[in-house]
Parts: sequence; structure tokens; C-alpha cells
Amino acid sequence: MRKTRLTGTHNDKDKSGREHNSSFHSFVSLSVCALTVIAVTGGCKLAGAEKHKVYAASENESSSLYSEDVDYGLPSGIAGVVSGVNATPAAGSTVNRIGISCDDVIVGQRVRKVTSSAVEMNVSESMATTVDTFDAKVVSASSSAKLMSDEDYENLLQIVEAEAGTEDLKGRILVANVIMNRVKYPEFPDNATDVIWQYIDGVAQFSPIADGRISEVVPSDETKEAVKQALEGVDYSDGALFFIQRSAAAKNNIQWFDKNLKKLFKHGVHEFYTYPEAAQQ
Repeated sequence: MRKTRLTGTHNDKDKSGREHNSSFHSFVSLSVCALTVIAVTGGCKLAGAEKHKVYAASENESSSLYSEDVDYGLPSGIAGVVSGVNATPAAGSTVNRIGISCDDVIVGQRVRKVTSSAVEMNVSESMATTVDTFDAKVVSASSSAKLMSDEDYENLLQIVEAEAGTEDLKGRILVANVIMNRVKYPEFPDNATDVIWQYIDGVAQFSPIADGRISEVVPSDETKEAVKQALEGVDYSDGALFFIQRSAAAKNNIQWFDKNLKKLFKHGVHEFYTYPEAAQQ
């Protein structure tokens, strides 16, 4: 009987101890779970805060906030220039800025007003001047004897070769000079082809036109160089409008030259002439 009671009392104490240990373990487990939940929640908040960074120095709220997981397309080329001009504050305007460009916004950071120091861009006057200058150059170029079509250039090569194919470089340049002088002179056509192929009172102005030699010759490299230099401004002609090779010219042509024109000089086989009034000018 005594052993039985002792055994029962011992069992009651063991049961009470096990219940106490169980409560302690439950408390510890709950505490650990609570700490885990707090840590996970705080980490999520921190991660969310880091993910959504806010950058300052923008003129509107939509362009001030961005998420790193969003892909923003940036305009390039002319679109980029236009976008930049449109985004630039007008001269003298005031904008609100938080921090400086590309700074992370800090909670409680003061907002400061910045007055744009950009100078208003006015290109109307300079653009008008540029256009006027360009127009003047175009008009000058269009009236210049050096501006010619492919047909004019080819005919100029042919007449220089036919008239001065046996002359030196200067002699060939001189023939090209006479053609170009006529293009600029009011009495003659205003392009090289018409000057070369002109007939006055049924008479061709150049003998290679009359006898057909202009179509038979092939311009040499020296002739091409002579024409190139003449078109670039090399001029030995003193304003000559005529030339003649006395040894090959008809007598009546020589007489007309001597009577109506003023002789300037001779080079190679050719003598160069102009109108008396042109020589005075």
C-alpha cells in the first residue's frame, strides 16, 4: 500500500514537470515565429523601398519617379534634340527641384526653387541672314559662266581640242577663256553650247563648226586640264572675245578683224581681239 502511494505521488510530480516544460517550449516557439514574421516583413519593406527609387531634378511628378524594373525608351537623333528642347525650361522660368540631378530623394528633404538662367534662343535674325547669303550665292553661281551643264562641258572640250589641239597648255586655256568671255558678254548667248554653235548672218563663228572638225576630235588629257583650269578661274585672255589664225583664215575675215576689232596680243598661232569699247572698259 505505501509503495503504491509513493509511486502515485512521484507520477503526479513528473506529470507536472512535463506540463511546465511544454509551456516553456511553446512560449519559445511562438517568440521565434513572431521574430521571423517581423524580420520577413521588414525585409520586404526594405526591398520594396530599394526597388522603387525616386530621382530628383525633374519638372513633373511623372518624370521624377521610376522603378528599376521598368524599361524607359529614350529618344535619339533629331527626336532627342526636339525632346531636349521641349524639356528645357523657358528663359526666366522658375521650377521646383528636390536635391540635384540623379540624387536619391530623402524623406523630409527641402524643396528649393531654381530660376532658369537659360537665355531665350532667337535664331530668326541669324537664320534670315543665312538664307539671304545663300540666295545671293545661288544667284551669283547661276549667273557665272563657270556653271554649266554636261553638254556645255563636252562641247567646250571639243572646241578647245579642235581649235588648239596643237597648242601648249596656255594656248588651250586661252581658247576656253574666249568661249567663257562670250558667255558673259551681253551680245552673245548665255551658255557655252550656243556660243560655240552660233551662226551670225549664216556664218559659223568658229571654223571647226563650219568644216565639222568639232565632231572628229577626241579631247586629250592636256585639253581637259586646260578646260579645268579655265573653269577654275585661270584667265590669260585680257577679255578677248575673238581669235584668228591668219595663216589659215580667209582674206575677208582678216580684213574684218583689222577694221572692226582691237588686237590685244598673240600667243602661238592665234591672235586675240576684242571690241574697241570692251577694251576701253
